Amino acid sequence: MEDETVKIDGKRIRQLREARGWSQEHLASICGLSPRTVQRLETEGNASLESRMAVAAALEVAAGDLLDTGESIASPAPSAAAISPADRMKIGLWIASLVLVALMFQLVVGLSLGKQAAERDNRVCQADPACRR
Repeated sequence: MEDETVKIDGKRIRQLREARGWSQEHLASICGLSPRTVQRLETEGNASLESRMAVAAALEVAAGDLLDTGESIASPAPSAAAISPADRMKIGLWIASLVLVALMFQLVVGLSLGKQAAERDNRVCQADPACRR
């Protein structure tokens, strides 16, 4: 099976990389590629499917967003998967609320079970005189 090579937008990769303050070497280490491969991706724009997928994952964009469409990009567009800080806060509060509800439920059920166990033990001790020392 031959390696499928696609034309990608090297300028977009560079813009996304620089927006994060990453060097080519840093991006390469995250992607599991050689620094020379990242250099070639940015200058020549030829990439294997695996390289394109690795770079897209590292830069948190869809692999299709790296394809060369022939259009010039002024600034990197936000990823559809990007979550705003306000949304992160809301998600965090929801998670914290759910954890709190689960803990409260566990506490209430635990107290109820503990009370039932104590009542059972009291009945056993009342029936067995050796238990009342």
